Amino acid sequence: MYQVLGRRAVAPVLFLSSTTTCSIMTIPKRPLRYLAKNSVPSPPLASFSGAEHYTFDLSSLRDKLAEADKRREQAYASSRDLQQALMAAKIAGDYANNEVEEAEKEQELDKLVSLVLNEFKSDSASDNAPREANLSNRMEDYAQYKSFRYFLQTGKLISLKNFEEVCKLRDEEYLAGACIGMAQNLSRYAIGRATERDIASVEMARDLTDSLLTELLKFDFRNGPLRKKYDGTKYALKTLETILYELSVTDGRNCEPDQPESKRTKMVEDAMEDVQLTSDVQRINSEEFDEIRGRMEARDEMRENLIKRSRDGQKAAKQAIFALHRNDWKRAKSLIGECELVISELLPVSQEEPFLRYGSFSNVLEEYAEAKLYLIWLEEKRVANPSEFPMLEPVEYLGGLCDLTGEVGRFAVQRGTKRDSAGVKWCLETNLSILNALQTLSLPNKLNKKIDPLRSSVEKLEKIMYELSLIQHGRSMPTESTQDDPIKAEGEDQDE
Repeated sequence: MYQVLGRRAVAPVLFLSSTTTCSIMTIPKRPLRYLAKNSVPSPPLASFSGAEHYTFDLSSLRDKLAEADKRREQAYASSRDLQQALMAAKIAGDYANNEVEEAEKEQELDKLVSLVLNEFKSDSASDNAPREANLSNRMEDYAQYKSFRYFLQTGKLISLKNFEEVCKLRDEEYLAGACIGMAQNLSRYAIGRATERDIASVEMARDLTDSLLTELLKFDFRNGPLRKKYDGTKYALKTLETILYELSVTDGRNCEPDQPESKRTKMVEDAMEDVQLTSDVQRINSEEFDEIRGRMEARDEMRENLIKRSRDGQKAAKQAIFALHRNDWKRAKSLIGECELVISELLPVSQEEPFLRYGSFSNVLEEYAEAKLYLIWLEEKRVANPSEFPMLEPVEYLGGLCDLTGEVGRFAVQRGTKRDSAGVKWCLETNLSILNALQTLSLPNKLNKKIDPLRSSVEKLEKIMYELSLIQHGRSMPTESTQDDPIKAEGEDQDE
């Protein structure tokens, strides 16, 4: 039995008193229409399922990134094949003592190197374009193997031109593998020959390493991979000289116990005479080293000029972003124009020497993308697509896009302090759409580390929206997060 109070249905509840009398207390009962309407939870506010929400589309980059990943994985697989073929050739040459088998393995290796490099040949017209994956390391190993075999056949250092029939070996790969790496092989080779008291072979290894170090001392390797490897040449020469010294202080009494003293002494003297004859042989081509050094010095000069000019472009892009935060539109557009001028000057240089694109110039391109994206977002209320930045590679555009979310977060804090809920919602929509788009892509490691900070930025903006709603409904003071410093969503400037 129900009682009706006005339009609300109530259910009777009986309470027993100590006098065994009954009293009735009515409790409101929810209308059926309320239960039907709220029988399932509402969608989250963060989904923005209304007409205002838009989805940022990066599908144009998805295929490019996927193709790059596939090509990189194939390059790693080919690198492993090269490593196995290289090891087979080394074993055949060092342990099989079969010239026919060694020649067959070396021919197979040369053929495989040629096929792999043709398969992963860069689209760039320059011969110095970066190789896929770790193929450059495999080419250094290949050059080291060929150089050591050439030394065993001639006692000299292999020339860079000797590789032209099989592949186009770069200057850095030749120096790292055929020169510096081979010096390490010679120090180990000398220990084996010294065990057999082959003084002439040890001396030839020492002379070649000494001449090699003399030429390498003329290079300015700066602080790069070659600079670290170059130190090993000095240690290899020291090992060879120590071995020769130890051989010289022995008198041969332990070599041929059955031989007379005079004969043993004469054997040592004959060996030392042979050594003296081999020391006059020219074991390296100094003119070729001069040519290599000239090319490398020219590239170093180009790199120095590019780095200096890149600083100007990066500074202009940063100042443009600061000007946009201060609503100085005229200065911001002027600074972005200066950055575009720097890019137009340096782009041909990076095309001539593709190695120079990755580093300072790439940082300028990312900073420019961030400034330009922020300007378009403020002016046109949208996020610019990759097609609007034809000079950028996908990773450079995506790096600028991730950095954009940091500026959007700062702008959201500014709007939050002015109680502009619509402005904060616009910022949240932007960062959320960018986050969703990025999570659909297969990103490189450089960009993957920016996803978690971006996700944190979205959560902070959602909290600001909640706090503004509390203020609008009567809360007098904002909570702590609306008083924080501007949000740094993606860890901007991590790469500086």
